[in-house]
Amino acid sequence: MKLRTINLFLPILFCALSALGSRAQAPTDGHLNASSYENTYFQFSYAWPKMLRPVDTSTLQLPRSSPNNNEFLLFSAQQGDSPFGVVIMAEKMGPTSHNPGFKNAADFLDRIVRSFKPEEHMKVLARTHVKNAEGRDFEELDYQDGSGWNAGVVTQIGQFLILFKCNAQSAADLSAMTKSILASHPIK
Repeated sequence: MKLRTINLFLPILFCALSALGSRAQAPTDGHLNASSYENTYFQFSYAWPKMLRPVDTSTLQLPRSSPNNNEFLLFSAQQGDSPFGVVIMAEKMGPTSHNPGFKNAADFLDRIVRSFKPEEHMKVLARTHVKNAEGRDFEELDYQDGSGWNAGVVTQIGQFLILFKCNAQSAADLSAMTKSILASHPIK
């Protein structure tokens, strides 16, 4: 009888120990390869343009994130020592204590445009919907402010919106950044 109990107990113990050794994935599960950022949680890869270099996200001076734990800073790249580059964030869709939640990528950009204040002198240059070669839908908003050229590019992956925020010193640099974003693809 004791041998049988041990034989039944061993598989259960093995499963329990395996579960303790593994950890659940998180939205911030991303890593750098030679020239790309890969996020295993969202299963996408982004290759930044050669003019940018990755920057430790903890060094960025960004507004405080949401108290609802629904925003995740994923990646950033910068052009030399200038304040220009790309920041990637994930925003979990759905209501929070502060807003009713975003319906989709277009709704996210609509709210961005409505938040522009006249004294900020924001000028919308273009608003487009793009489907890339991989079949992923992106909403893009290009705009200008006093400090340069900007774009917000948003796509939806599951219940998250993935936001690529770009700022550049020229229209050509902004174009290179947005093209690199639209070329992002699923990890195979």
